[in-house]
Amino acid sequence: MKVMKRLTASLCALLFSTAVFAGEATGQQEEDTTDITYSVQYNMNQPGDQYINIALMVTFPMNFGGDFPLYREGQLNTGGAGMLGYHRFITSWLAWGIDINFGYNPTIGSNIFTYVPVMFNLTVQPAFKRFEFPITLGVGAAMESYLSRTYFPGLTLKGDAGVFYRATPSWSFGISYDFMYMPQWYEDPQYNDYGNFSSIVLAARYHF
Repeated sequence: MKVMKRLTASLCALLFSTAVFAGEATGQQEEDTTDITYSVQYNMNQPGDQYINIALMVTFPMNFGGDFPLYREGQLNTGGAGMLGYHRFITSWLAWGIDINFGYNPTIGSNIFTYVPVMFNLTVQPAFKRFEFPITLGVGAAMESYLSRTYFPGLTLKGDAGVFYRATPSWSFGISYDFMYMPQWYEDPQYNDYGNFSSIVLAARYHF
């Protein structure tokens, strides 16, 4: 009987020790779990994000002076343009894209100079809180028309800098200033000329 009592007491002690150890391990595991913290960082733009750019511009002819009537000083008046573009982010701050412009400038003779440049762009875009500061450089070709004369393809270079406010995750609105260079080169160099235009741009961007 004494042997049975001792054996029973030993088993009870062993079970009690096992239960206490398991409880301590579970508590330690729960304590370790509660110490885990998660950090979530939100950026307005991530690689692969895209946006559609819609813009209206007031366009100013800058300096002209060659023999070609289109670029003779004083012949072109302030005009306007519209732009539609698609852009995709490579990194959180760098994007590539394509823009199509539809622009015109009236002349003092009530004629119209029109141009349709297609631009391939790279945009560097620093951001601060909800403000974005895109700086864009583009190169492309334009179809230029004046009276019965059409010039194509015309080299087009453009630089643009602006500030945008991200009103919602899907929409941002901003203003920018751009400079566009459109030379015209002919077989007879005396007809060559160089058009310089600047624009104030009001734009909306749809992000997706």
